[in-house]
Amino acid sequence: MQARPFVLGAVATLLLLAATAAAAAQATRGDIPPPPQPPGAIVLKAPAPAANATPESWSISSSDNVLVVQNVTVPTLTPFLPAKGKATGAAVIIAPGGAFVLLAMDHEGWKVARFLQAHGVAAFVLKYRVLPTEPKAAGLEKAGAAFNDPAERARRLRDGVRIGTEDAQEAVRVVQARAGEWGIDPARIGVLGFSAGAIVTMNLAYTDDPATRPAFIAPIYGGLGAPLRPVPANPPPMWAAMAADDPLFGKTDFALIPAWEAKGGSVELHLYEHGGHGFGYPGRPGTTTLQWPTDFLAWLKARGLLGK
Repeated sequence: MQARPFVLGAVATLLLLAATAAAAAQATRGDIPPPPQPPGAIVLKAPAPAANATPESWSISSSDNVLVVQNVTVPTLTPFLPAKGKATGAAVIIAPGGAFVLLAMDHEGWKVARFLQAHGVAAFVLKYRVLPTEPKAAGLEKAGAAFNDPAERARRLRDGVRIGTEDAQEAVRVVQARAGEWGIDPARIGVLGFSAGAIVTMNLAYTDDPATRPAFIAPIYGGLGAPLRPVPANPPPMWAAMAADDPLFGKTDFALIPAWEAKGGSVELHLYEHGGHGFGYPGRPGTTTLQWPTDFLAWLKARGLLGK
């Protein structure tokens, strides 16, 4: 069933995502060969790439060593399974961020998965399709400039959410279908996402397909402003985190929280004093965002999601 787009807070969100994309593109980036990939990636069902699609490419920022991939046209899901004796039966699908034009695969993906894996949680990194840019890091710069056009911002947000959510739904289906093989409780499959990946994560709770609705969600620095669509009945429990000094989402009115609770949902919010946007795993050095991974695990345990 096709996902419907969900927007977290009207025009302001468009502007914030535009700023995210522009900042990502304008950082000094160098093109690099594809880095070593974690083994076992599963190709997800999706429309075939266009014959003239720009090839996928990787780059790294000189300022913070953030590794990103752009022009993803073939979505994959990479499992990070805990040892059988340590497995809790819980699973988390991880959606990296990148303003729908790139994916920060390392500090918002693989590193998070290895942390969860080490604590008995089956983790799956979702490499979802993103909107096309011109080739390589130079193409990201042009993509950032293009976000100055309001119509282009709206189009990219709409289409980026749609294709990201479609791939996230397919990821949930794959984990559900192979839960027995992987030692996972099908009732304890959640989704965690960063920035644009957080918006994809939130959108899963709004989709019309109950079979792909996560058991819990964890949006991280994705914005919690008033939704444009009504919150569905009995939404999944939410754990959310962001920094109060996040230049994009730190000043949100948090109107989503009472709206979520009014429909029978629950929310635990961790608002760290400092950390900015994009702190990823393990968090921003010198700030309490370094606590978010253990705070998230504590929440899973308190809700009984880690088993007995």
